[in-house]
Parts: sequence; C-alpha cells; structure tokens
Amino acid sequence: MKFLFLLITIFSTLFATEADDTQQKQLKNLEMIEHYGIKIGTGDAVKMYIFVDPLCPHSRALIKKIYDNKMLQLSNSHYIMFYKLPRFDSEKTMHYILESSKPKEALIEVMVDEKVIDVKNILAKPATSEALKAITNVAKTLEITQRPYMISFEKDSKYCRVSEGSVSCLEELED
Repeated sequence: MKFLFLLITIFSTLFATEADDTQQKQLKNLEMIEHYGIKIGTGDAVKMYIFVDPLCPHSRALIKKIYDNKMLQLSNSHYIMFYKLPRFDSEKTMHYILESSKPKEALIEVMVDEKVIDVKNILAKPATSEALKAITNVAKTLEITQRPYMISFEKDSKYCRVSEGSVSCLEELED
C-alpha cells in the first residue's frame, strides 16, 4: 500500500510539474506579445489576454462590457490582442487602431461606439504588420478558433482559464 501511495505521489508530482511548465510557457508567450496589446484596466487580481477581431459583433459586445464595467477594470488588467477572423476584412481596421496616436481611444471608437472608419487608403507600417504577425503566431500555438477568445491568469493561482477549447494548462486533469 505504501508503494502504491508513493507511486501515485510521484506521478501526480510529475504531471503537476508538466502542467506548470505548459502554463509557464503559455504565459511567457503571451507576455512576449503583451506590449502589442491595448491594455484596459489597471488591476492585478487577474491578467487576461483577449483575442478579438474588431469587426466581430461578439468581440465588440465583450469589449463594451469590459469598457462599461469600471469595477472590472479596477480589479483586472485586460490585454486586447487583434487576431483576424477569416470572414471579416478587418486587417486595415486593426492597422487603423494600432497606428492611431491613441490606440485605446481608437479601439473604443471602433468597437464600443461602432464608428464606421474609412480604411481604404490605410497602408500598414512594417512594425504594425510584425505585431499582428507575432500575435497570430501565439494565437496559432494556442489553437484559437473563435473570437473573442480569453485566457486568464489569476494572481497566485497555478492554473489558467480559457474561454473555449481544451485548457492546456489543465491537461493533466482531463485524463
């Protein structure tokens, strides 16, 4: 019986370490692109990475809820990352927002106020294209298929939460 208990303890420690490594890798990848995102909120209870398409109605609804909830902004930090959905022609809108002198205000203007912007003549700066490419690469590693997609890391928790799909940082619990 002691041997079985020891064996279970060793395996659970190994799987917990693997899950911690997976989550740490995810967090590291997200932190590498964090500066490309638009931050809404100043809190430290939850660090949330939100992948949106600025023309997606579901993404817009989520951003409106975050923007309207000042208490949520005081307790959490939301990093808004642009990740294009194939059915929307939103790349130039993303460039408009990211290249604006005040990206957060441009985000609110487009996603919350739903202002229609003429983006026909917008040419992307190389830095903006690189930022969107970096975000896309991380999104692909997370296997994101829907927008909005949220992944959150609660302060002092060893697990993350995601809005859809399998939670890779909790894979050891799925077996």
